[in-house]
Amino acid sequence: MRTSISHSSARPRRAAVRAAAVLTAALAGGAVLLPVPAAFADAPPAATLKVDAPAVVGFAGQPVEFTETVTNPGDTATSYGLALSTRSDPGTPAPDAISLDYRDPADGVWKAVPLQSAVLEDHVSYAGELPYRLNVPAHGSVEVQLRMGAPMGRPHDGYGNGGFRSVDLRSAVAALDGSWIALAQETRTIKVDGLDPSLASVPATAVAGGAPVEFDAVLKNPTPSSYVNLGNVLFVDDHATVQVRRADGSWKTLDLVTNDGRPGVHLEGRDSSLAANATRTVRVRVSYDATTPLGPAELNRCVFVNEPANAPFRGTTHCVPGATLQIVAPTAVPPAAAPSAAAKPAGKALPAPAKPTRTTPAAPTAPATAPAAPAAPAAPAAPAAPVAATVAPAAPAAPVPAETTPPQPAAPAPAAPEAIAAAPVAATAPTGGRPDSSGLPYLAAAGALLAAGIAAAFRTAHRRRA
Repeated sequence: MRTSISHSSARPRRAAVRAAAVLTAALAGGAVLLPVPAAFADAPPAATLKVDAPAVVGFAGQPVEFTETVTNPGDTATSYGLALSTRSDPGTPAPDAISLDYRDPADGVWKAVPLQSAVLEDHVSYAGELPYRLNVPAHGSVEVQLRMGAPMGRPHDGYGNGGFRSVDLRSAVAALDGSWIALAQETRTIKVDGLDPSLASVPATAVAGGAPVEFDAVLKNPTPSSYVNLGNVLFVDDHATVQVRRADGSWKTLDLVTNDGRPGVHLEGRDSSLAANATRTVRVRVSYDATTPLGPAELNRCVFVNEPANAPFRGTTHCVPGATLQIVAPTAVPPAAAPSAAAKPAGKALPAPAKPTRTTPAAPTAPATAPAAPAAPAAPAAPAAPVAATVAPAAPAAPVPAETTPPQPAAPAPAAPEAIAAAPVAATAPTGGRPDSSGLPYLAAAGALLAAGIAAAFRTAHRRRA
């Protein structure tokens, strides 16, 4: 546990370091110490100081190690005292906002440098000295192992207000001969940086009573300080259910905690940790019940360090702007998304499928010249004369008186071959489902030709009898 000594009651604990105590008081008050005047250069011993201070420490994080080296350029072994002090912004809390530790060379254990704090008009100072002598041999050096932090409180009791962006660390080597003059001093400015929580890939909308939405909660530590007693928090709507994905891919539902009307969850538990210069990403999914009011819903990120056991969402706090998504009503298909014929590109609309119907093939239209081949049967028209010769023997039959011969109907003139040949063209069209009658025209033509031949023979025979 760190020891805090008030400025008014600070006393040197060892007679051997009274000079360092005076030096500490001067540094705590912000005094700028001067080197030994030339007139007294031979009186006190000499020393040099090298400070390898860290460039950055983490706000509310663990301390960062560094070294300071004291060198004795003289011919005689000498004991020195090392005084340390800090100067920071007026908003720096006191005590326990800044820490300085040393590694005890006797046992190798880290121990706190007893510090006294002073809140001044334009800055806040913490000051103290090493509680042991630095015995440096002639022309030799001694390295002091130190570490500095900005804890902003004690474990599980962090400051909720105040802060600072940098610290000036002053180191001074003092002679332990009863004088208070600094033999060597150095000042280093150390930046104070903090954790960086954020959200990534948050969707624009979530459906009330619908499926959960997923996103990432990112926590980045850009500092050389590690962090313990950490609360990595996501604040949500009180209608929300929050889950985090475990390493095995399963989802864990988190308990919703409310303090001061703010519902939230600890994404990694109340006392998580984060290594120096590390980044952690937690996969999160959030669902909203059907009673969630429609409209904007906020997701906010905060990090709390040293939360009190009985007061969640307290301690040293760092919050950042989160994200806002819209809670919408459940709908099967939004009207704008419903397919419509008007929305389809012109020229690519497909016709509605017609009902299947039985289609009767249309009568084929034969080419004008195609039926010419069947005209061959017209050839029998030539043997009309033999028909007359065949009938001629019928002349010996009993004569029929002329006056009693009934008038014969005029026989039709023999059809021209062209007409006979053309006759099948009009009669060749088949009718669906009926027997093929394309041969009938040929029979009719042959009958007509035969009738014409008989009639001609009959007239010839009649003339002969007459």
